[in-house]
Amino acid sequence: MKKIGLLIAATLLFIGCSEQNSDAPKSTQSKQIPPLPVKSHSVKLQSIEFSKKYPAVLKPFKEVVITARISGFLIKENFKEGDEVKKGDTLYEIQKDEYAAALKEAEATFEKASVNLDKTTKDWNRAAYLFKNAAISEEQKDQYQYAYNDAKAELNRAKAALENSRIEYGYTTIKAPISGIIGLSSSDEGAYINIENDSAKLATITSWNPIYAEFSIPGHDIQNINGIKKGLKAILHNNKRSYNGKVDFISPKLDIQTDTLLLRAVFENSDKSLLAGAYAEISLEGFGYDNVAKIPQNALIKTPQATMVYVIKEDKGLTMKPVEVVNTENGFAFISKGLKENEKVVISNIAKIRPHTKVTILGGE
Repeated sequence: MKKIGLLIAATLLFIGCSEQNSDAPKSTQSKQIPPLPVKSHSVKLQSIEFSKKYPAVLKPFKEVVITARISGFLIKENFKEGDEVKKGDTLYEIQKDEYAAALKEAEATFEKASVNLDKTTKDWNRAAYLFKNAAISEEQKDQYQYAYNDAKAELNRAKAALENSRIEYGYTTIKAPISGIIGLSSSDEGAYINIENDSAKLATITSWNPIYAEFSIPGHDIQNINGIKKGLKAILHNNKRSYNGKVDFISPKLDIQTDTLLLRAVFENSDKSLLAGAYAEISLEGFGYDNVAKIPQNALIKTPQATMVYVIKEDKGLTMKPVEVVNTENGFAFISKGLKENEKVVISNIAKIRPHTKVTILGGE
């Protein structure tokens, strides 16, 4: 039994020594993995100015719904849908006979009231003279005065009715209040127009020149632009074309739900190349930042938590740093927080490296 025990102990000792000897080359081998070659970018902090882009929606300069002011049959439509119309052009005509008759009646009533006032004025003047000479009683004088005052009131009422009839008759002809493109007509000739329902809304005129672009900028951008004010230059980008314009409206307050400020810019659109309702981009110039690092955009690593970059340490190991990106432009990212002067940022082989990987720098900027 003693011999068997000694044999087992010797065997275990041999196996242990063998494992130790086999581990040693592996450890040595892992230490001998060559550093991964990468390119780097040296951080330089500087003060910079640049433009920023924001999504925008195009809005018509003016848009008017043509609405009938009186009820009646539509007897004439003087345009083609989609045509360009000028301010003052006659668009629709509503039956005139009923309103023309009412106008004549109002004119006759006004004329009668005028004649009556002329008569009662003369009667009152005579009564006043006779009363002064004790030729009539005070009661008789009062009757003439009451008749005179009543005639004046009746004339004023007739005058108001006449003016109202003229207005209503004028409403039988509907003219364009602005110049622009007229849309689809909601009613055809012969249809009855009722101002009590939607049939009174006949068409829409949209003015295309100039054209508005509405957009919002984040609250934190407001602090870094050199004065948001009316007249600020704006550039509109749409369908590979650029248009120069200027800001003409600034909301007086931030939207507390989105922490954004609404702005509007106006652009020339004489060739009708910009369509209301379309989406575009707007560039604003004048954004200024101090101590900003400009690095190649491909150095950025986006994670659910933050945007990161690899920074090379003095021992050629790597560490990841979160950064704050204020803008990207022409392949570069502008970093306001997270990097220090002269730090080296990895800009190549990013997919192959991990934190603490040893690297060797091939080149860079």
